[in-house]
Amino acid sequence: MKNKTFRFILAGLLMSAAIGAVPLNGQGHWEFGVHYSGWTLNLLKGFIEDVIGDTLETELKDRFLDDIRGDYPSLVERSYRQTVTFDSGGHNYGFEVRFYPAGEHGSFSLGLAVEKTRFRVGFPEVSGLLALEDTATGKSGTFEGLADGEMIIEPLSFHLGFRWDIFPTARFHPYVTFGVGVATAKAYEEATFSYGYKGTLTVPDEAPEVYEDSVTKTFKQIKEEEEAKGNDFFLPPVFPIFQLNLGLRGKLSPNFHVLVDAGIWNGFLLRGGISLRI
Repeated sequence: MKNKTFRFILAGLLMSAAIGAVPLNGQGHWEFGVHYSGWTLNLLKGFIEDVIGDTLETELKDRFLDDIRGDYPSLVERSYRQTVTFDSGGHNYGFEVRFYPAGEHGSFSLGLAVEKTRFRVGFPEVSGLLALEDTATGKSGTFEGLADGEMIIEPLSFHLGFRWDIFPTARFHPYVTFGVGVATAKAYEEATFSYGYKGTLTVPDEAPEVYEDSVTKTFKQIKEEEEAKGNDFFLPPVFPIFQLNLGLRGKLSPNFHVLVDAGIWNGFLLRGGISLRI
């Protein structure tokens, strides 16, 4: 709790410093806003399933074989088929301070924001069919398994955003935003990775046997485990977030506005927000 409080205080200080660096004049207008967003990577669902499928095939098949050979060392792979289903989702909310140096009818504005985002990517169903052969007897067997896994990252990030309102004097008008944000390495360390699988081995003259396992770990735990084994495990020092949004602004009154936009946010984002100009 103390760490979260410190980070929000730090965000306020950074915003105050930036605000103090901008000259106050009769033309400039300040804007304060809050927003909430939905996040996804599912627009790339087919592409991700194809690209990640080969990697998952190797990892999952090797895990199946390692467990099976612990009990049946003479069983070897004859063929393997796999299907992969990808899914993702998440949300974002934040607070933003924005300055329009040219005033009420200015187009360009500069914003500073504190954002909390939840990124979840996973494979809710990975099915594998492993055909096996016993090298000692020549008999065949099968292993049918189902697996699932997901990764969740929840960074608290600080953002600098550049916005251009198009036809800013119109009551309803479009705008485009480009921005970049950064969170500390803590986002990686606290990220969680979980997986589980269950499968049934069928071999001649033996009763069907069930194999299953599941685990949930943080990336920090995985790093510590790998380094204890003498392996390198690199976690980047910062977590970057890139933003490119196209939106529509509606003026409900001279000072109260609503905004809806969509675009890139280390994935795809649909956002709604309100703002107050002073």
